[in-house]
Amino acid sequence: MIDPKTVCLLIVPGLKKFKLDLFMRIGKKIEAAGGSVANSFDEVNKLPDDIIPIIGCSPELSSTAQDWLKRERKFIYWDRGYARRVFATWLPTGDAMGIPGGYYRWHLNSYQMQRISDVPQDRWDFLKTPVTTWQRNPKGHIVIACPTPTYEKFHAIEGWTEKTLRRLARITNRQVVTRDKESKRSLQSDLAGAHSLVAHGSVAAVESVICGCPVVVDHSSAAALVGLTELEQIENPVYPDRQPWLNSLAYCQFTEEELTNGKLWSMIT
Repeated sequence: MIDPKTVCLLIVPGLKKFKLDLFMRIGKKIEAAGGSVANSFDEVNKLPDDIIPIIGCSPELSSTAQDWLKRERKFIYWDRGYARRVFATWLPTGDAMGIPGGYYRWHLNSYQMQRISDVPQDRWDFLKTPVTTWQRNPKGHIVIACPTPTYEKFHAIEGWTEKTLRRLARITNRQVVTRDKESKRSLQSDLAGAHSLVAHGSVAAVESVICGCPVVVDHSSAAALVGLTELEQIENPVYPDRQPWLNSLAYCQFTEEELTNGKLWSMIT
């Protein structure tokens, strides 16, 4: 549980209206609960350690966030959710359920979920998101979910796609299909007949697991809990029971209403 009086939300400079309106609504609720808002990266960098910064994928804070992780300084990271999000998804959206804005993931001291918790299945069931049986395609192709330039800069992994393609060429003779966040092809069409999907931390990896395709990802990805993290093991995919993982995902994401009515603070992990 987090005391909202101890948090500070960064309202990123230069946001488009849709995002700015969302940040402002959340910021006002945080201030009403005794917390604070920062309007510049400099303000965030100067926060005392007893105040918990709330940030997103801002390259300007890359080195700062890495320092926080190394010295275990508390921070909160938020981004669009794992399931029933709004943008950049090929799964059913939050709007389709009558949830404006869909779900957002919030994590303490990590960018994505890092453990499977013993939680009920109720929140996952509420999402009504179809889960496809694991597909096993021994002769299938490999899909690479390419990170965006912003993501690469924030995580200091510039050139990740090119490096991954070179590594794969040394490991396997399989056909490789690359896709980026703006691809007009559905994720499901790229995964059809695939052996596995490779990503760093793209939520496409989470969606791939939900769609029944094994993954190889960075350890920071939530999909690492049900996939592989060593590219050299790509020929040996794993097919674990996904239900406890799905239940945990649902307990790490929140609607805008839950962000502003206090439920978030009692559940965030």
